[in-house]
Amino acid sequence: MTDFFADDFFVNDQGSSAFGARLLASYAVGGASLTRSRVQPAAGMRFVPAGSRVGLREISLPVHIFGTTPREVQQQKSALDAALLADPVELYLPDGFLYTASCDSIGEVTEYSQDGCILAGSYKLSGFRHDPLETVHLPVGGGAFLAKGTAPDMECRLTCTVGTASDSYLMAGILWVDVKAGDVLVLDGIRRKVTRNSENALNQTDLTQWPLLAPGSNIMTAPDAMTVEYYPIYL
Repeated sequence: MTDFFADDFFVNDQGSSAFGARLLASYAVGGASLTRSRVQPAAGMRFVPAGSRVGLREISLPVHIFGTTPREVQQQKSALDAALLADPVELYLPDGFLYTASCDSIGEVTEYSQDGCILAGSYKLSGFRHDPLETVHLPVGGGAFLAKGTAPDMECRLTCTVGTASDSYLMAGILWVDVKAGDVLVLDGIRRKVTRNSENALNQTDLTQWPLLAPGSNIMTAPDAMTVEYYPIYL
């Protein structure tokens, strides 16, 4: 089988050896794309910044896939294809970073050995680089904390347990209505969900924009203790 080599990359917590795959040294992770707009006067050179957008990286994964028979190696390749077609997919690569990515294309497959037991293939993905989930616990009333990462905006998940019933409850600038003591309120900008006691509660808030974290110092406030969860994202 394929137990003779170690895992050199992971797909959604499955090691590469589960697919009989080896990642080639020529794998590549490109830089984050950047789009910027500026307003420049009709005369003169001094422009006014008008916004920017940081985009995804291009990820290239060339692999060799091993099996004991031609049938087995084709099955291994099919399993890897299916795993990478999850959308999004979580990758762990030899550079020590995690990547949330989406597969753009599956390259041509060629036989790398005469007996048909080694295949060469490749994958192209787009994604962003990040570290594992970070959790910050803020006291009653909230407070300041330092966020890791370098991306200008990072999604987060905020959780509060209501201490006292109230007609209005201001959590990180988002207003909730008619909350009861013991209610668990979640603003999940990572999965784009608003829940109250695990049930959909979007219509119980005035949410128009998800809370975002910036690298470095951040301040979050709420009447009660708050848990902040986020993935440090890197340019």
